[in-house]
Amino acid sequence: MINIGIKKRLLLLLVLTTIIISSTGCNQNGESVMVSNGPLTMEEKLEDFEYAYNIIKENYSFLEVNKRLNGVDWLANKDEYTEKIKNTNSHYQFMEELSNIIMELNNGHTHVVQMNEFKWYHSVYSQHKFSYNKPWFKVFNDKKVLARYNYLSPKESPEDSGYFGNTSPAFKTDIIVPNKVAYLKINIMDGRRVEKDGKEIREFYEKIKDYEKLIIDIRGNGGGSDSYWRENVVSALAKEQISTSNYIFVRGDYGNPFYRARGIKLKSIKSINEDILNQMPEEIEKDFDKYWISTTTINPKNPIDFNGKIYLLVDYKVYSSSESFASFCKDSGFATLVGETTGGDGIGIDPLFFSLPNSGVVIRFSSLMALNGDFTINEEVKTTPHIKVSSAVTRNYDLDNCIQHVVNDN
Repeated sequence: MINIGIKKRLLLLLVLTTIIISSTGCNQNGESVMVSNGPLTMEEKLEDFEYAYNIIKENYSFLEVNKRLNGVDWLANKDEYTEKIKNTNSHYQFMEELSNIIMELNNGHTHVVQMNEFKWYHSVYSQHKFSYNKPWFKVFNDKKVLARYNYLSPKESPEDSGYFGNTSPAFKTDIIVPNKVAYLKINIMDGRRVEKDGKEIREFYEKIKDYEKLIIDIRGNGGGSDSYWRENVVSALAKEQISTSNYIFVRGDYGNPFYRARGIKLKSIKSINEDILNQMPEEIEKDFDKYWISTTTINPKNPIDFNGKIYLLVDYKVYSSSESFASFCKDSGFATLVGETTGGDGIGIDPLFFSLPNSGVVIRFSSLMALNGDFTINEEVKTTPHIKVSSAVTRNYDLDNCIQHVVNDN
């Protein structure tokens, strides 16, 4: 799962470039197109907000979770939000208010796409645009969207856009206790470095394969790509096939093309065994009508013969693909989780996007409600560790509660 909208990014306000009356853009065929990129009328702004409101109302998964966790009844605040839009006097104010309104959904994958994010998203989803990424790319390649984001260079690569562009390894290794406790810190699930980092990580595994314990530290890891942890951690250390399954529910019809592109076949919620459905939160049956079961299966790949115990250190910043790793480890028993409850929302596919009809502004949102193995909502309950201790990170291993718990664990 690709994660650029972790929660701290939601606190940033959208900064727009100077508004111009019209902008020349290029489509994927290199043809020049003229699209209005000027100020919006109040009627157009209200139409855009109404459009966004209805998409969220019909398709967003965490409206009830937001009520319970944050006391925000987002749908009931429509009149308040409408007044805020009416009080905007410029395009910048409109974008600022819209960003703030979407932020009240309180989900790290749900936000207005900012100017400095757009090139990265466009580059990522332009890959395989005629297959499993096609619906995502369609949003980003709309003429009005390209004009709004002043994007005239569709050939730019993700590296040029600044996200995940660090050429340094996404991990570091250390020895906590010689011949006994080894340490692997993964800072980000960097999908571009799976192969490069994987070679070095395997070399480390070979050196410590006779150790009693391996600590994998993902505290502070906000996500990236599932392939990083699947290939560089699980498949390298697994001794046999490991599988986990999660129920995933969706609302509305907007996401149907996205799910089809990823080969997902939705089923009616009526097909779920009643005894199982009764174990799930009430809103599943009340607010959702479709689901699928997502199964993650990882096979050993040239596995390292490591026979020690594996520990995973987690905290509240663990989100998106790092959350999917934490959830997989707990449900499968691959590792013992130590630390504090994670950030959640990491099971399923990429968040969806839609663009507003008048402004061309793009909004990202989380469309899936994934359940943990015990049928609790992952976004609400997150992943709780087996062993709860303070997850504060310190440079001195001797003062790090998580690390010292592992060192002293029998």
